[in-house]
Amino acid sequence: MLRFKTWSQSFFEDSGRKSSRTWVVLLVFTLALLILSVWGLDLSGRDSPRVAGIAREMTVTSDYLIPRLNGENFLEYPSLGYWPIALSLSMSKNPSDFLAFLPIIVLGTGTVLFTYLIGKTLAGEQIGLMAGFILATMSSFVTFHRHFRVDPVLLFFTTLSLYGFVVGYPGSRKRFVCLSVFYLAMAGAFLSKGIVGVAIPAATVVVFLVTKKDFKAIGKLLLNPAILFLILPIFLWVVSVWRLEGLDIFKEIIRQSIWRFSSPTADHAKPFYYYFTQALTVPLPWTILLFVLIWYRWRPAPLREPFPYGSLLWFALVWLLTGLIGLSFASAKRPLYLGPLYPSFALLAAIGWGLIREKFPRVRRWEFYSLLAILLVYIGTYLLIITPMEKKESLRPLYEAILSQQGKGPIYLVNPSETTRGASVFYLGEKIPVLNDQDVLSGRFDSQPGTMLLIDSNVSDDPLFSALQSKGYRLLSQKKYGKTVGVYLYLNRP
Repeated sequence: MLRFKTWSQSFFEDSGRKSSRTWVVLLVFTLALLILSVWGLDLSGRDSPRVAGIAREMTVTSDYLIPRLNGENFLEYPSLGYWPIALSLSMSKNPSDFLAFLPIIVLGTGTVLFTYLIGKTLAGEQIGLMAGFILATMSSFVTFHRHFRVDPVLLFFTTLSLYGFVVGYPGSRKRFVCLSVFYLAMAGAFLSKGIVGVAIPAATVVVFLVTKKDFKAIGKLLLNPAILFLILPIFLWVVSVWRLEGLDIFKEIIRQSIWRFSSPTADHAKPFYYYFTQALTVPLPWTILLFVLIWYRWRPAPLREPFPYGSLLWFALVWLLTGLIGLSFASAKRPLYLGPLYPSFALLAAIGWGLIREKFPRVRRWEFYSLLAILLVYIGTYLLIITPMEKKESLRPLYEAILSQQGKGPIYLVNPSETTRGASVFYLGEKIPVLNDQDVLSGRFDSQPGTMLLIDSNVSDDPLFSALQSKGYRLLSQKKYGKTVGVYLYLNRP
């Protein structure tokens, strides 16, 4: 008991074997939190079924180069962002929802690890561990890894890229290796979500070096042979796409990136200042630590002392503000687009907590218990409240009904949304033919007994339903997701 008490009181202390043990605890803590946050969760929302469907289609067709959604090219992003889920799904012929979540959880844990390493490199073991635990317990970070999107892949590669720069910048013996990581991870970020994957780490590094007045370092970075690790993967992807499908796909992905950035009619268009208000909610429940840091750094002159952790403070601040300002110029804005900046929030919050620890040493004894309490609160909230609510929007029951009738007749999708297209491929493991209202009303499909129609509609009294009932179809199952969209399964009675 005494040993446990002593260890918990010095949870973040920098002391060889003990710090290594805490590093392992950080990874186990993050894995446990992320796994339990998705335990029992099915595909839900609009994005997750679409991304999971694209990944499942890659495994079914063995085509990992061109993202496709129910047989049609889906060219918003390159293909790498779907690969982790696809590779996980390839482990089973009938993959579960949790199997699709697994790579997202691993990527999230990897992001926490490299955040810890950035903090450790620039400010020591204690600050690195604090940053890791703070990131793992940011509500936005946990939510970020409870859905299937390419954004967790982008976040992982962005963090890894900046870690490579942080280690390689001072001119260590392994400079070439570190800069190779910097550029290769940047290529991974681009191949996950397009131009933003290069823009955020590159802009962060350039602005950081400019503020350091180290202009020679910028030239050395551009002339370093390691830059080939950025150029070659992107070049090989372009050539592969060009040989198989032509350059139109590459052009479309670039167009999508530019259109989302510049068009006022882009989806999720928001005013310029949108992210500056969101920035207060991203680090919750740790936002107060940012205000502690601001007060300590810019307090009245008579109260000032030499500021510790200056290198980390400046790098994290440049990372945060460069990304925040750059993303604010984009027309399309969503809170999740701030994902690549999450580690910078955590690093700054860790400095704030480090200052509190130095000013009030007694708080150290409560660190372990506080993290344990946060873990239990999160797990209880997700397992008992959030996951059951989200499961109400799961489309799984529809596909269980389809599978129970499969073999008795063909199945068609009618006016399907991207969500339904993706969920169909994910749960059924094959491309499903698509019809519109006119196809159904005019009978331009195989309407034999046992035929099933999966229909997307915004109204429960759609005239199409009455027409189907007059032709002998009956409603087998229905489900709503979002505020208005409903999916209805009709079966032609045998």
